[in-house]
Amino acid sequence: MVRYQKEVLLASLMMLFTARSAYAQNKSAGDTLRSIKLPMAVTTGHVAGQWGKTKLDRNQLDRIQAQTIGEKLRHISGVQNASFGPNSGMPMIRSLSGSRVSLLSNGVSVNDLSGISPNLNPNVDMENLREIELFKGAASVLFGGKAIGGAVNLKDNTIPVARLQKKMTGQAVAEVGTNMGNNQSLSVNTNIGKYWVGHIGGMRLMHGDLKIPGNAKAPIAYDPKIDHLTAAMAQVNVDRETVRNLTLYPYLSQFVLDNMGNPKWDLSEADLYTFENYSFINGVKVLNPRNDKYIAGQDPNIPLYTEVVHGITDYVPVRRGIMPNSHAERRSVHAGASYIRDNFQIGLGLYALEGYYGIPGYAQRNKPVHSHTGVWTPVYEAINTRSYAHAWQLESTLKPKTGLISEIKFNYRGELSDDRETLGRYRVNKFDSHRHAIRSEIVQEFSSFWSGTSGFDFSFLRLNGEGDRRYIPNNLSREGGLFTLHSIDLNPIAVHLGYRHDWVARRTLSDPTYQRSRGMAGGHLTARDFSLQHFSGDIRYSIFDIAYLQAIFSHAERAPGVNELYAGNDHFAMLVEENGDDRLNKERSDSYELCVGIKHDGLKLSATRYRSFFKNYLYLAHTGISRSGGFLVKEWRASDTEIQGWELEGGYRYDWAVNCYVTLNAFADLVKNINTSDESMRKWAEGDYMPNLPTSRYGIAVALQFKKFFGSADFDRYLRQRYLGKNINMEPAMPAYSLLAGQIGYKMSIKRYELVYFISGNNLLNVEARPQNSILKYLAPLAGRNISLGLKLLI
Repeated sequence: MVRYQKEVLLASLMMLFTARSAYAQNKSAGDTLRSIKLPMAVTTGHVAGQWGKTKLDRNQLDRIQAQTIGEKLRHISGVQNASFGPNSGMPMIRSLSGSRVSLLSNGVSVNDLSGISPNLNPNVDMENLREIELFKGAASVLFGGKAIGGAVNLKDNTIPVARLQKKMTGQAVAEVGTNMGNNQSLSVNTNIGKYWVGHIGGMRLMHGDLKIPGNAKAPIAYDPKIDHLTAAMAQVNVDRETVRNLTLYPYLSQFVLDNMGNPKWDLSEADLYTFENYSFINGVKVLNPRNDKYIAGQDPNIPLYTEVVHGITDYVPVRRGIMPNSHAERRSVHAGASYIRDNFQIGLGLYALEGYYGIPGYAQRNKPVHSHTGVWTPVYEAINTRSYAHAWQLESTLKPKTGLISEIKFNYRGELSDDRETLGRYRVNKFDSHRHAIRSEIVQEFSSFWSGTSGFDFSFLRLNGEGDRRYIPNNLSREGGLFTLHSIDLNPIAVHLGYRHDWVARRTLSDPTYQRSRGMAGGHLTARDFSLQHFSGDIRYSIFDIAYLQAIFSHAERAPGVNELYAGNDHFAMLVEENGDDRLNKERSDSYELCVGIKHDGLKLSATRYRSFFKNYLYLAHTGISRSGGFLVKEWRASDTEIQGWELEGGYRYDWAVNCYVTLNAFADLVKNINTSDESMRKWAEGDYMPNLPTSRYGIAVALQFKKFFGSADFDRYLRQRYLGKNINMEPAMPAYSLLAGQIGYKMSIKRYELVYFISGNNLLNVEARPQNSILKYLAPLAGRNISLGLKLLI
């Protein structure tokens, strides 16, 4: 083998740099749904201690392949992927996502517009991450009201945090798949002089429309019993005819008979049949003639009308086996440098991101085409998202030589973003966002058993829009908070206590070009200010260092977002007319958790029961109205809600030699988002449960490492939803499905380089999978089977 090392290295490098040409030969392939692999759905490094934090380090991330953050984390119990098509997915934690799950970069909030529109997916170079921190449950004491449902902190390598043991480290990755296109990434860190460390890197991803098993649309889309709201969500035209049962009417109206042709009355045959035996003509009571079609003695429960469906057609024809408009292309570059001393460091990172990807749906813009028959016909075009972003981040840490303060941190992040929604190439919405965020923390050591963290953060966001169909006026938000958290560890009992106060301001700006819808449309666009209180506490009892019992309470509050207050036009990406309400009040929740766990040798078991009670829970509600172009009219409302569920996790690891081990992991979870209000409108429109709830599921995974060989397989079972909400009509339950994924690989060393070869497979059973929590479940399933070949070169 040694004699061929140079040839193997050269061949591997050629593979890294020729992945792009391989894509050109397989352009139709693509898959954003490269589900999590290897050790699978295990929450590695779970709960104990630091504020309910779950960590995924670089080794664990290497075994998890995904192109969206939601897909990256979906194997953790209680966390599912809130996918909006294959190219956009954010974590849904215990049924909460969007503006209730805060996204951070190295501890500082980022310009995440997914809470405003789920198609605006943050671009992230997954290979550049060194760690992900996940906070399940309310993390608002640490990060403010937008973390009322949890938080995800992405820690990357752009700003180096330590000197390297050797002069240079880095990696280059290339991957090509049968149904995921190709992606490449590069990341290099190097020591510069005695105290400086530099970084440079980038990534590129590209795929065409994805392959799927079967039809793009769910079977209900072509069911003659489909209701008109579900038909709008499935984007089908239903040719219905209402047939009147004329045998049930005993009389014909004499007045209608006399005036049928009179344009003054505009009468039709539908007005002719009646149950009344008299008509009034010029004030005179006139006997109505009998209906010769009448049949006496029929069942009184026979309906007066029946509907006959003559045909169902798609807004835009779809092809079997292809997910429509599921293409994607993403690029990013990042560079940074840090000055590092023993008790002080400061670093700067620069980011440039670009994305262009499709949503598997179509919409009608107001530009109809006049046909030769003189009839105006609708034009439906593909919905796409294009985004550009530039960000810069400063991080600094000072470690004073004092016993009371162990660390002082100050971080700043600035961003300029351009996010666009297009129909074909026609821009209908554009947001230019300017965001600045700062955060400072002081880590305190009061004694050997008492420590704490106190600090403040502040963010400013201005959104300026363009496009004649914008759904939000120009606006700005200011958010600031002070917080303190304390930990008292008196083994075997540990207590955590935290408090935070926030100030939030929402404003609309002068915007003469903004055109509002016919609906509520944000009311009077009134300026709003909110004062928010957050506090949390937990107590943990350890039993002989092998088991624990933990009880947690948190109170959190969230201010309505700018879309919840001020939206008021067609939101093309979501296929709705979205209407905000500037009278909405803050959202409040009280949450309780009880956790038990065991950790002994290689065995880990844990169970969590949680309940959260929301006051003024904000949700986008159905009105029952749909407009031309397939837009459902929805408006933001507030109501009381209870969220409750279970999370179960287990794992076992057995090591029998160096670099030889096997792990077995399993998980299960269940969540309910329950309507606890007495409001008749919500009962009528959404029912007893919120629609689009994540379904219950369980999973099992096995991973094997045998010296330089590694492999894994994971199996997830998503059950049929039992807790169904309504979209005016009862929402249909999507069929249960199972996902199987696997990977095998080999590591080899050539001189000072390490090469990792791997073959991965996703959705190996090639099943039609439609997540219940996906808004687009009627339009597209998850991607079909993908087999990919990858290579990683480590320096």
